[in-house]
Amino acid sequence: MEKEPGLVEELKITVLADDYAGQNSPFWAQHGVAYLIDVGVNGVRKRILFDTGSFAEPILYNLGKLNLEPQDIDLIILSHSHFDHTGGLVGILKAMGKDYVPVIAHPAINRTSFAAEPFWFDAGYPMAAARREAAAAGAHWVPVASPLRFGTGMLYSGTVPRENDFEAAKAIGLYAIENETVVPDEIMDDISLYFQTAAGLVVVTGCAHAGIINVVNYGVKLTGEDRVTAVIGGFHLIDAADSRIEKTVAALRKQPGAKIYTGHCTGLKAEARLLDAFGQDFTKLCCGMVINPV
Repeated sequence: MEKEPGLVEELKITVLADDYAGQNSPFWAQHGVAYLIDVGVNGVRKRILFDTGSFAEPILYNLGKLNLEPQDIDLIILSHSHFDHTGGLVGILKAMGKDYVPVIAHPAINRTSFAAEPFWFDAGYPMAAARREAAAAGAHWVPVASPLRFGTGMLYSGTVPRENDFEAAKAIGLYAIENETVVPDEIMDDISLYFQTAAGLVVVTGCAHAGIINVVNYGVKLTGEDRVTAVIGGFHLIDAADSRIEKTVAALRKQPGAKIYTGHCTGLKAEARLLDAFGQDFTKLCCGMVINPV
């Protein structure tokens, strides 16, 4: 059987960081996200690290448990600025020990993002300093706000349009500094990844601050894929109203056969509802988990 052109032929996603370690697990958990995405096209294999958790040490430990080396990573992509997705960047780059590592991220990742209650707290990693340290450790920064094809069948979303009424852009108690003025931070740097496969579209997100349905719909629009085979990542429904959770579940149910993998910021209530709706097609993410969506 001939292979379809323009598709990812092999895809394996390994959870290196999540808030949950799993039962009787040898892996270390932490607050944050990091996925090692192993892709194969036309006999070429590459490893992408999507997000870097809050700290490098648990990720490096988990890599060792999986008999993997940080040097195996070819490319790093950051989903957004928050510390639990970027905090391990410099430590991982230093462990990789390479002279050149592309690091793709939205340009707005460099903004100041903070909470003011009960006291000042940096929500975003101090990226200005991190960029210098990361560059010294081999990072080549690629700031891009538009969709970017970074491999055959592989697409970086860029800014995700926020079109659903129930997922309209809302601040979550965070603020940013724009033109020396304080404004609500709507986390417009939130990006996701799309992988086109023979089985359909695989969607991988960090926190889905843009709204998980907006993320999925944008992937379908960009790629022209009419099947979504898997949606993987944090859905950021942890503080969502019941009505938003129900609308999210209903929208996901419109993708027949889609498997749902959630963790991190999704929240227990939303995960329970997704389990009820999807049954065996729902999986809670945990550190060390390996997903083979195709």
